[in-house]
Amino acid sequence: MPNWGWLIVVLILVDLAVLTTWLLTRRSQSAEKQSSSHGLLANLDLDTRDRVERLVADHKKVHAITVLRERTGLGLAAAKAAVDAVERGEWVPTAGNPPADWHELEPELKSLKAAGHPGRAAKMLRDRTGMGLREAKDAVSRL
Repeated sequence: MPNWGWLIVVLILVDLAVLTTWLLTRRSQSAEKQSSSHGLLANLDLDTRDRVERLVADHKKVHAITVLRERTGLGLAAAKAAVDAVERGEWVPTAGNPPADWHELEPELKSLKAAGHPGRAAKMLRDRTGMGLREAKDAVSRL
């Protein structure tokens, strides 16, 4: 009878290993889906991006998701994740905005800030470098 006890313990351990492996692969697949949705957003034009940002600012997330799905072909979950990222203030890449060097941007940022437009300076910094909203605001305030 003691042999049956060991067999049951081994079967339980094998089941736990299989379940753990399944959960880990499932979690990594969802992370890959999120990163691929940001890859699709890399071709987003500025007009669409501005429209999505305005809709999110007006608390019209459903409309923003709809616009994003129509313009990019994203699925519902990926479009919702992208809109949630916009709502959190994360940067959404757009076509035609290569990352710029800080030294090239600094004079223009300083002139915008001196003219009383720190918000525009932060937006320009976000668009050109890929910084988050908070990072860009902090960088402009340190100028």
